[in-house]
Amino acid sequence: NTGLIGLGVVAGVAVSLQFSAMAQKTVEPPLPLEELRQLADVFGLIKSDYVEPVEDKKLLEDAISGMVASLDPHSAYLD
Repeated sequence: NTGLIGLGVVAGVAVSLQFSAMAQKTVEPPLPLEELRQLADVFGLIKSDYVEPVEDKKLLEDAISGMVASLDPHSAYLD
C-alpha cells in the first residue's frame, strides 16, 4: 500500500509539473500575413516584369540572404 501511495504521489507531481510547464509556454504570434503577401506580390512582379528571366530559387535565396544580412554585420545566410 505504501508503494502505491508513493507511486500516486510521484505521478501526481509529474502531471502537475507537466501542466505547469505547458501553461508557462509563450504563444508565438501568427505569421505576419500582410508582409508575406507583400513579399509574394513583389516576387510575382519581378517574375513577370523584370527585364531578364530570374530563377525562383535564386530570387528566394537572395531574399533570405538580404534578410539575414540586414540583422547585423556578423550574420550571414549559408546555404
